[in-house]
Amino acid sequence: MTETSPRRLKGRSYAETRSAVLDLIRSSAGISRVELSQLSSLTEVTISKIVKELLLEGIVIEAGFGQSTGGKRPRMLKLNTGVLYAVGVRLGVSRIVIVLCGLNGKLIERVDLPGIGDEPPPEVLARVVGAIQGVIEARGIWRESIVGVGVASSGRRRGPLGWGADPEAAQTWESFDTAAELESLCGVPVLVENDANSVALGTFWSGGANASSNFMTVYMDQGIGAGLVIGGAIFRGASDNTGEIGHIVVEPDGLECWCGSRGCLETVGPPRGIVRRVMTDEGLAVLFDDQKSGDEAAIYERVLAGLSEGLPQAEALISHSIRSVAIVLLGLANTLDLERIELAGPGFAATGHRYMKELKRLIEKASFTRGVHTIAVELGGTGPDVAALGAASVVLHSSLTPHHLTA
Repeated sequence: MTETSPRRLKGRSYAETRSAVLDLIRSSAGISRVELSQLSSLTEVTISKIVKELLLEGIVIEAGFGQSTGGKRPRMLKLNTGVLYAVGVRLGVSRIVIVLCGLNGKLIERVDLPGIGDEPPPEVLARVVGAIQGVIEARGIWRESIVGVGVASSGRRRGPLGWGADPEAAQTWESFDTAAELESLCGVPVLVENDANSVALGTFWSGGANASSNFMTVYMDQGIGAGLVIGGAIFRGASDNTGEIGHIVVEPDGLECWCGSRGCLETVGPPRGIVRRVMTDEGLAVLFDDQKSGDEAAIYERVLAGLSEGLPQAEALISHSIRSVAIVLLGLANTLDLERIELAGPGFAATGHRYMKELKRLIEKASFTRGVHTIAVELGGTGPDVAALGAASVVLHSSLTPHHLTA
């Protein structure tokens, strides 16, 4: 079992201690009170008090017996996934995804809605709340059983570039307090989190006993970003903007990026960057956008279709993206001394295995720590709901195990 509690629990507040004990239960398939005491270095009396509270609140249940070590077989503890729930929302320009999850972060139900488009925020959120209420009522869940709502969104925090390459969305959404509006409509706590951070925390929360507490998740949808987890907590930097790897320059004389620089990974690696390269090259535009529609999703689908047909121009676009992403991630692996890199998000759905293969090749060839320790490269969730699932885990992580927030 991976130990997920802080190294020292003695001397911490009772709330932090309870949080860490609950996290040990969460990250195990089943654990006894004796094992909790051993892993946390807390007395059995303290463990007994905390467990009693968690049982009374219904957060934890006793589930079967463990192996005897000479005396009575110990009762095993695990999360009660049928008493409390979290909702996750991915607000996208073209699609909104809403999920309902149990305490373990696993999907119970999903609803897809049309994206935000150019609709005013209050109207968008009214649609979201209506869908959430519909799911809750259909399941017969009391509103008091909802821990909260997590919202995953893209872009820069605390600044005027929050919606990135979608300037029309930025003008209407950046100054709008999404969390406050949703809280007033839903009557439950709401947390808004960066989409890459959401996916990283979702991986940590739902990973169980095998979850690493130090890793990086690279999330690619239309753009690309990263969530960095250290000790079970997101590393945020000075202004909550750690992980903007899309703005690492890979082509100094390349296309101008919306951030103001040139040749950022954002202009080369993710689907939006690939589409922009098509639209700025007359020959590629004839192949993949012959109707001059400017429809990003349709253009990218044509590139993928060309790839499956063996079209060299499509292969060149995807191969250039793969090399650029892998080089950036190798640099981060060397800089941060990472033990694991996860690739996740819809942008990896079609060709994620190729990105993973190239990154593994580069790491084996040029990682600074090769021969010292291995760096695992894994393909995570690539469905359209992965960020929404992560957003639900953000709520659970914050509400149930807040000791990680200051770890």
